[in-house]
Amino acid sequence: MPAHELRFNETIAAPVTAVFEFLSIHENFAALFGSRCLRIRAGDDPSEPNGLGSIRRIGPGSLSFDEKIVGFERPTRLAYTIVRGGPLKNHLGTIHLKETGRGTELDYLIRFDGKFPGAAALVQRALGLAWRRSARKAFARIEC
Repeated sequence: MPAHELRFNETIAAPVTAVFEFLSIHENFAALFGSRCLRIRAGDDPSEPNGLGSIRRIGPGSLSFDEKIVGFERPTRLAYTIVRGGPLKNHLGTIHLKETGRGTELDYLIRFDGKFPGAAALVQRALGLAWRRSARKAFARIEC
């Protein structure tokens, strides 16, 4: 079990299907952290190019890392893991969505270890800051 975890909980004023669709588009997902990405491998199902098996590259040049979609259950669950690059290992990010009377409840958990001392704590702080700066702005694009 990875030693570090980061959890984000949000209420998004949009239906669960709209939130899932938004998050399943790799470019939108990266925007939650103020980043950009590129799909480098389409998913296993031609009708879901960003779905199960899809790989997205996040970050520039030698600082980039690749994430593979390992869970894709429309419209309630997405999961991914780092498969190349970055300072993390034993990584798994899981997003659960639940429809409520106020919109969609998002429960997002990231578990990981660092590849070298101090890496995990540094990434944990950086991701938290990036989320606080960017996620609400990204979600505002789909809120009713």
